[in-house]
Amino acid sequence: MDKKNTFFGVVFLLGAFFLMFKEGTRVSEAQLAYEAAAQQEASEMASAEPLVAPVANQDATPALVRVSKASQQEIAPTVQTAPESIVTLENDYILVRFTSHGGGIKDVALKEYPAALDSEEPYIFNEHSQKAALALSVSDEQNGPADFSPVYELVLHEKNRVLFRLETEEGLQIYRGYSVLQKGEEGEPYLVKHTTRFVNKSTDDFDLKQIFVNAGTCPPTRSDTFGEYLNFGYYNGKDVEFVKGGVFHDSKGFLGMGAKKGVDRVEESAQGLVWAAVKNQFFASILTPAEPGVGFAVNPVVLPDDENPEEEVEGITGAMQFNLGGLAKGEEKRLDMSFYVGPKEYSRLQALGQEQDLIMQFGFFGMVSKLLLFLMHGIFKMIPNWGVTIILVTIIIKMVLWPLTAAQVRSSKRMAQIQGPMAELKEKYKDNPQKMQAETMRLFKEHRVNPAAGCLPLLVQLPIFLGFYFMLRTSSELRFASFLWIPDLSVPDTIAVISGFPVNILPLIMGVTMFLQMQMTPTPTTDNAQRKIFQMMPFIFLVFCYNFPSGLVLYWTVQNVLTIVQQSLTNRAKDPEPVVAVPQKKSKSKAKAKVK
Repeated sequence: MDKKNTFFGVVFLLGAFFLMFKEGTRVSEAQLAYEAAAQQEASEMASAEPLVAPVANQDATPALVRVSKASQQEIAPTVQTAPESIVTLENDYILVRFTSHGGGIKDVALKEYPAALDSEEPYIFNEHSQKAALALSVSDEQNGPADFSPVYELVLHEKNRVLFRLETEEGLQIYRGYSVLQKGEEGEPYLVKHTTRFVNKSTDDFDLKQIFVNAGTCPPTRSDTFGEYLNFGYYNGKDVEFVKGGVFHDSKGFLGMGAKKGVDRVEESAQGLVWAAVKNQFFASILTPAEPGVGFAVNPVVLPDDENPEEEVEGITGAMQFNLGGLAKGEEKRLDMSFYVGPKEYSRLQALGQEQDLIMQFGFFGMVSKLLLFLMHGIFKMIPNWGVTIILVTIIIKMVLWPLTAAQVRSSKRMAQIQGPMAELKEKYKDNPQKMQAETMRLFKEHRVNPAAGCLPLLVQLPIFLGFYFMLRTSSELRFASFLWIPDLSVPDTIAVISGFPVNILPLIMGVTMFLQMQMTPTPTTDNAQRKIFQMMPFIFLVFCYNFPSGLVLYWTVQNVLTIVQQSLTNRAKDPEPVVAVPQKKSKSKAKAKVK
């Protein structure tokens, strides 16, 4: 029975680590009023003098397709020849820069989040990208979405809104309007509201079936060592899927199994897309249209490394596809959408109302992650230190599980005490397995040993451990959160690098506490192989957890310390002597009476 417990324990641990790496997968009334006003304003300004002089648009890539009565033609190729014009909108949380090249978002500065530790510069989303967020593209069967980024003219710039206009030589007018919330207004401050209007002023029809809207570009983070969170995600109303950067590279698989060839881009049809997102470990952009998308396209992109300007890193960019159909002469069509650009904070994303919080990738034990995050936020409001918060949450969890783990410790202690009698039973009944099993169960019952007590606490603790793992790795709250000597709880607490090897202090402390815990715990087995497995557990955990976020290692270390305290108290307590039932002998008088 003890061999089975050991086997299942190892299986549970391996399964836990496998899950870690595997998972590593409404427009408001005010906005409606603004869009109506913007539409009216744009219509009036279409015939008025522009605020910026129009520039001949030339583009080297195919643009929107024009459908003629005689044949299908393309708009004349154009390129950008005018200098870039930048205008901004901002509130207390974001500063959004809009570019005339494509009439989209050049970048977004997140005022509450520094670009680097101890930096006064804000983190900038879409920085260094050659393509504006929300830029339009058209389908190219050979090369994927091709940029349609001519120079737009600015026709409106107020405190909380911007409007661009483009009129092609073929008579197609495109209006692109944006707005952000101002101080005192209710709503999500990281949200940009956007509308694109297509107006056909020509004598022919246009085909708007293959329009792509870019969702932005994200760089990797150094703490996402396995590339779990740099990806493009999309939600179809039922399931969320993620396209990770690894798909663009060749994979040798495991021992040749699962090998695959990398691709240059991923472009798929996917009906009913509710939203699409481009994200890394801590920040995300989420494009949520009023009408569902019909597909997406994802590409890798080379970006400069902010930490080492001489090197480059590979980021990811993606776009959502829309099918607006034909645009007859005199007709107009529009795309309405919201564009969230900000931190991956669960409460904010959940409030968006269309399952945008799924980008957190909390994994199989997502409910545990959410409960732990809710508990941590409650404690953090009273004690604003994330390291102390993790310690207090660990203590609370330990107190809740105390009766269960106490039963495990007592059972292990009693199991160790009966190893001698168990060995005698195995020798005595080695040729009668059924009798040996029956006598073993009798021995367990007499000494009040529960064979399942060793696995049950592990089954309860593993979801908590995994919930902590996924919650701490993807939540922006712990980014640059310091504790004692640790400057950032979201990454390993590396204090030095020797010959390329990082020296992380907290995992070493965790390994020592786990070793002490194992030394204090009675080993419920006489089998040498099982003993070696128990002895190697601290080393195994040290190897697996060495590069984990220090916040997670802090949790496991405190957990070990509390278990040591519990083990010490249990070892000191005197275990009641087992009560063994002794069968009573029948008296001779009663026996004779029965014979008569």
